[in-house]
Amino acid sequence: MALIFSRDPVWSQTTRSGFRQQVFIMYHSTKQPANVGAILQAGFKISQRGESGNPNLLLGDGLYVSRDIEKTLDYGSVCFKLLVYPGKTFMVQDNTTMEERVGWQKEHSSAWIPARNKVHPSGREETCVKSTAQVRVLGIAYGHELLDQHTKNMVRDVFGTGDTLDRYENRILDAMLEDLGIVYSTFVHQGSMMLLQSVGRGRVGAGDWSGGDQQLWTRTWDNCLENKATGEVMTVEDGSNMPVLKQVEAAGDKNQKWRLDPKGRFLHKSSNRVLGYEGSGVVRLNDWTQGDREAWKFRCLDQTKTRDSFVSFTPWQNMVSWV
Repeated sequence: MALIFSRDPVWSQTTRSGFRQQVFIMYHSTKQPANVGAILQAGFKISQRGESGNPNLLLGDGLYVSRDIEKTLDYGSVCFKLLVYPGKTFMVQDNTTMEERVGWQKEHSSAWIPARNKVHPSGREETCVKSTAQVRVLGIAYGHELLDQHTKNMVRDVFGTGDTLDRYENRILDAMLEDLGIVYSTFVHQGSMMLLQSVGRGRVGAGDWSGGDQQLWTRTWDNCLENKATGEVMTVEDGSNMPVLKQVEAAGDKNQKWRLDPKGRFLHKSSNRVLGYEGSGVVRLNDWTQGDREAWKFRCLDQTKTRDSFVSFTPWQNMVSWV
């Protein structure tokens, strides 16, 4: 069962299709203070099972974090305060099989062990996120005094700040929402500055800025792209190169999955083709050889960062957890 976290987020939004998006304060500790500088410069490394990894990882591959700062005390002397976007989450229960517990990455963005569980020896809650892109560093929650002076200058001491965000941290949150395309944003073709949009009857095109909801998009359902005006997600049917809008298949449909690569190209995960702008309002999928100059970017207008009217719209009972 996919559950969406719903206790004390620092930001939340429920999309028109009913996907609950939330960002939480979580924590992660490291044993060696000398590692902090490298993490700040290059990012966290994903823990991995396998021949050269750790076969004892309870939740398989991923970055391990927790909302319970006390939980992290056993894992290191320096603790990071983080923003974490769990996305579509697999809840691990006491009777969850090992295969399910370590194999959630295909259809989910994170896995979560709730508190008072029998899975982890401590019984404390734990989350494992699939990608380091789901995490932003806010500062050092404890152990800042253990860092060398150069590293201290790189990161804030946020000891005792708890789950609150100050003005600086809220700017990090805003950037995270925009970078990930979580908050409703325009999706801009960088070469032409045309905006992806719904053009009616399930069709997708591009046009100049209009200010309408048909040009606002959000990333939902683990790599789907949802339109605000319709609540539908962009998909490509087998054998076609023209994207269309359809109701989301919440259980997971590869034709509805997309990802931005490091160069800004928007890749259709099922066909591995690139979304391109053809001119005259037409968008279509191209082969890699035709798509090397296609780049897209989420661009958030200030008004889209305010509380959205969909935030109180939660139609599915299984979207409430943390009982």
